[in-house]
Amino acid sequence: MTIFLYLKPFLIALILSLVFTKALILFGRKYKLYDKIKENKIHKKNIARFGGIAIIVSFLLAIFLSGDLVFDNLKWGMIISVLVILVFGLYDDLKNLSWKKQLMGQIIVVAIMIYAGLQVDYIANPFGGAEFRLDALQYSVFGIEYSVFSSLFILFWIVGFMNVMNWLDGLDGLAGGVGIIGAITLFFLSISGLVNQPPLGIISIAVAGAILGFLFFNFNPAKIFMGTSGSMFLGFMLAVLAIFSGGKIATVLLIMGFPILDAIWVITQRIKVGESPFRGDKRHLHYRLLEKGWSQRKVVLFIYLICLSFSVSAIVFQSFGKFLALAVLFVFFYAVLTAVSRS
Repeated sequence: MTIFLYLKPFLIALILSLVFTKALILFGRKYKLYDKIKENKIHKKNIARFGGIAIIVSFLLAIFLSGDLVFDNLKWGMIISVLVILVFGLYDDLKNLSWKKQLMGQIIVVAIMIYAGLQVDYIANPFGGAEFRLDALQYSVFGIEYSVFSSLFILFWIVGFMNVMNWLDGLDGLAGGVGIIGAITLFFLSISGLVNQPPLGIISIAVAGAILGFLFFNFNPAKIFMGTSGSMFLGFMLAVLAIFSGGKIATVLLIMGFPILDAIWVITQRIKVGESPFRGDKRHLHYRLLEKGWSQRKVVLFIYLICLSFSVSAIVFQSFGKFLALAVLFVFFYAVLTAVSRS
C-alpha cells in the first residue's frame, strides 16, 4: 500500500528518535555533558546538548531500513554530507568552534553536494517569460563540468539555511517545530501530482519523524537541546530537499521566510554598530518577544503559526501566487518588528 511506503520510514524514525533522545538525556546527566550557560542564552540550568545525534542517526537508519530507496550519487552525497554535519556539529558542541571554522565545515558540505551532482540550472520567473539561467558559465574540476552561477547559488542557499536554522534554535522547541513544518510541507509537495517524487517523500517524512521524536523532549521545558549538529542538519535538509524537488526555491522561502527575514535584520543591525555579523546576541525577534513578557511557549507557537500559514500558501499557490505571498510575508514581518520596537 502507498501509505505504508511513507508510514514505515516515519514510524522507524519516530521510535528510534524517542529511544535515542531519552538515552542521550540520561547519558548527558551521568557524564555531566551540558550546554554551556552563556549571556546570549536564556536557559539557566544544566541541559544536555546532543539531541542532534538522535535526530541524525534516526533519520539515516530510517531511510536505510525502509528498504524503498534507491541510493544514487545525490543521495549518497546527502548521506555523506549529513555525517560531516554530525561530526563537525558535535565538535562545535564540545569545543565551541569559531565562526570561521564552522563556515569551513559548511563549505565542505556544499562541495560534497556539488561534486555529487547537485545543480540548479535555472530559477523560474514569477512574472512568467524567460527563466533566470544559472548554467551559462562553466568550469571544470577533475574533468567534470560545473556551472559557476549554479555552484555559487547552491553555496549561499545551503550555507544560508544552515545558519538561519542554527540561529533560530534559541527557544525550546522552536527550531524543531519549524523543521517539522518544513519537512511535512515538502513531503506533501513531493507526493503531489505536481512533483510526484516518492523517494523525496520518504526522505522528507523520515526527517519529520526524527524531529518529532526529539521534540517530545525538547518542547518547553526542554530536557535536551539539538545542538549545532541538529540545527544545521535541519537547515541542510530543507535547503537540499527544495532543490531535489524540482527547484522549489520559493516554497522553502515561504516556509522559512520569517526566520530568514529576522536573520537578515539582525545581521544588518550588528553591522551598523560595528559588531561581527556572526556574534551571538539577543536581537532576534523571539528574544525580543520574551523581553515583552511573552512566555517561551507563546513565542514558539506564534512563530509556528506564521510558518504553518505560509507553508499552506506554498502548497496552494503557483509561481506568481508564491511571489505575492512572499511580499505579504515581508510586510507582515515589518509590521511585527515595528510593533515590538514601539511597545
